[in-house]
Amino acid sequence: MKVVNRFDESGRLVYNSDIVRDIVDCTLNEVDGVVKFTENSKQARESIKVEQIGDEMHVDVYVKLAYNVEVSDVASSIQSTIKNTVESMTEFKVKDVNVHVIDVEFEEN
Repeated sequence: MKVVNRFDESGRLVYNSDIVRDIVDCTLNEVDGVVKFTENSKQARESIKVEQIGDEMHVDVYVKLAYNVEVSDVASSIQSTIKNTVESMTEFKVKDVNVHVIDVEFEEN
């Protein structure tokens, strides 16, 4: 368990990094074209990496996309949605969201 800290004049705010990871995971559910990994699979557990450097968050997401989407549009949507959601829910600044497309799901005939 990693702890994410934020200090200001009011005091200290501490988040377990799993909370931030869960926020990112829920956010991915909102983006059209992203296919969820099987719950509790190794891919699902390793698909989100969150790192704090100073007051900034760095997020890496490893995603599977539907075959019929425009990859650059979905990646851009993932980046903006994660950035906005994490910043509004935690008050941390998100420096970057790196999207790694690791798989494509094709429709089965």
